Amino acid sequence: MPRWDPAANVPRWQPPVQEASVVISDDDAATRRAPIARVSPLSQPFDFWRVHPWLVVWLCVFLAPVAVVLLRLADEWGFEGLVAPLQWALLAFFAVALLRGVLFSAPRSAMRLGVGVAAALGVGAVLLWPMTQISLGRVICPSRAGSDRGVQAAAVALQAWQRGETGSRAWRGGEPDAGWLETARRIRLLEYQLVETGCFDRVAPIDAHRTWHDFRVTIREGERAPLSKLVVVHTVTESGSWKITGVEGPLP
Repeated sequence: MPRWDPAANVPRWQPPVQEASVVISDDDAATRRAPIARVSPLSQPFDFWRVHPWLVVWLCVFLAPVAVVLLRLADEWGFEGLVAPLQWALLAFFAVALLRGVLFSAPRSAMRLGVGVAAALGVGAVLLWPMTQISLGRVICPSRAGSDRGVQAAAVALQAWQRGETGSRAWRGGEPDAGWLETARRIRLLEYQLVETGCFDRVAPIDAHRTWHDFRVTIREGERAPLSKLVVVHTVTESGSWKITGVEGPLP
């Protein structure tokens, strides 16, 4: 039989259960409300350039030989008209990069600025000098060299030699070098004929402002029999006019 137990069946008072309150600080709320900033992929290189300007300068310096080789390839593949604009564009970009580095370092340290500029220009000159100044031989000039290529100036020097004159205004500086003066006084030119003309090869795009001209000449020294020799005349264009820079020969 069930028994009634007053002490067990009487309901007892229990304190109410309070829900835990979540405290949100102002910083957390602001963080949650702030939208996520999206960075455009196109702006990332410019942001990197703004933070590391001198790294961009040194990348330009060490990539300059690669740019010279690419310009030579463009010249060889028939894109001669793009060589000069690309050269100016690359020089302009390097100037802007260097100016950005100067503006970045100027407020910090003048000594570091001077060392950085001098080092960048010095290393760039060392890397580019062999590619632009060392001749790799003689080649045919590209079409952008024009039709004259200094042939008329070279012929003027030989005409003066044939007349017994040692001086010629066609020389750069107005006076021939000492070696040529001695040769022209000692040997008499009887006749000459142009054989071939061209430019000097190098790693960089061929410089159409410096040319060479081979002449087959007949000369006589004293009372000896006439001899057939080869004379090579070097010319360069200055302010639109061709000047002679040197003469090799008479060669065997």
